[in-house]
Amino acid sequence: MIDYGAFLDSYYAYDTNQPQVSRAYTTQPVKHDRPSINLAHLEMKIQTEKIRSRIALQAGDSVERNAVLEPGKEKYIQEAYLGTKLGEKTWVDAGIFLGNIGAESWISKDNWTYTRALNLDYVPYYSAGIRLEHQLDQKQSFQLQVINGWQNVSENNTAKAVGMQYKNILSDTLTFTYNNFLGDEKVVGKNSRFRIYHNFILKWEASKSWQFLYAFDVGHQSQQKNNGIDGLFATTLTSRRVFNPDQSMAFRLEYYNDRHKTNVPVQTTKGFEVAGASLNFDQKIWEKALWRTELRGFYSEDKIYPKNNGQKNRLDGFVATSLSVWF
Repeated sequence: MIDYGAFLDSYYAYDTNQPQVSRAYTTQPVKHDRPSINLAHLEMKIQTEKIRSRIALQAGDSVERNAVLEPGKEKYIQEAYLGTKLGEKTWVDAGIFLGNIGAESWISKDNWTYTRALNLDYVPYYSAGIRLEHQLDQKQSFQLQVINGWQNVSENNTAKAVGMQYKNILSDTLTFTYNNFLGDEKVVGKNSRFRIYHNFILKWEASKSWQFLYAFDVGHQSQQKNNGIDGLFATTLTSRRVFNPDQSMAFRLEYYNDRHKTNVPVQTTKGFEVAGASLNFDQKIWEKALWRTELRGFYSEDKIYPKNNGQKNRLDGFVATSLSVWF
């Protein structure tokens, strides 16, 4: 069976710091005070008893910001993989596929909030390589990836990385997921930059009206100038209130600590140490159209957020509204 689909996410965002054009330290929403397209994609899916595939081409502000290090046109490929069934419960895929880390999707409509959490903005949105999926039983599944590296389609060294996912449906209301990444993103002519990253997710559907999502990330990377390691961690708690099939609200608290600038490059003493909160409201217009509004704010230990006058601020806040449609 072959299915075709499309998705369009348009938005308008206003940032209290009034940056000149783009907002800093985010992949979405990027532009300030300029209506724009966050993400648009066209897709084709193939699913048979033995073969599966998804090919999706994408564009938009989030694509340009997220894949800025890709040297060619690879960033416009959201997914392009072909898979085959090895056994009753095992699949193997090869190509480009969405990243395994995190509780939030690259596709905004599938998330409880319009924007992605800080810990999701700084993990791979996509990977390139081979992926093995195995269903252990009715409640447990396992995934193993051998990939080029930390979010890169175009290989930048001779090393390969490994990613893993373990998912366990503990009960009808509680699900636990563990993701990781292990790889050496060594820069030519420099020492090892081996990185280990762990992502733990707990999803609790307390009732039809109340849902909760907790994530904790921790990682470390080898120092390039010394023999030590630099660590980072992040945590996020999101609660969702479903009023009816067409309306819902979500509240999120988050904290990201990367004092050593391991994952987030900033030119400050304390690195990237940020706390944030957001409030999101969803209104379904019709079955395949969604209007979303989110209010979000951040506090940084250092002045990192650019203002229109050239100065920088510890505080950053914005409101974003989005209309997305799909078929």
